[in-house]
Amino acid sequence: FDQLSVIDNVRIPLLRAGGGRVSPWRWFWAELEHDHSVNQVAHQDLEQVGMDKQPEKLSGNLSHGEQRQLEMVMTLATSPRCLLLDEPMAGMSSEESIRMVRLIQTLKQDHAILLVEHDMNAVFDLADTISVLVEGRVIARGSPDEIRANEAVQRAYLGEQ
Repeated sequence: FDQLSVIDNVRIPLLRAGGGRVSPWRWFWAELEHDHSVNQVAHQDLEQVGMDKQPEKLSGNLSHGEQRQLEMVMTLATSPRCLLLDEPMAGMSSEESIRMVRLIQTLKQDHAILLVEHDMNAVFDLADTISVLVEGRVIARGSPDEIRANEAVQRAYLGEQ
């Protein structure tokens, strides 16, 4: 929500119905910005991804990479067990990609992650098992080392060495 602050963007998914981390009825009875429990959890979530320095900044004024990080915080606010990430590094600068890779590495400890990504360096840094598709067909499956050594993958994605 571009016209809302970073912290407001995190408060909203905290109040999701059906098992949110904060009761949705709190929204009905109190203004969110004055609700200590909502704010405490929102600030913790922002801190987890390193976005706690400017909680009042309008999300529309964030860089592309920061907006992607905010999307991740909003997702994490719903307490998912599994993350389905579709090209989380797309359009990011190398510095932003490095920060996102570090974040996803920390999330691997507590979440199952299915990652669709074309940044092969990020894939090799993050994945335990890789499935490589070409035109919708799996051409290889294995560990990062097995995929690096696979000739069909090298031809398709990594270039001949």
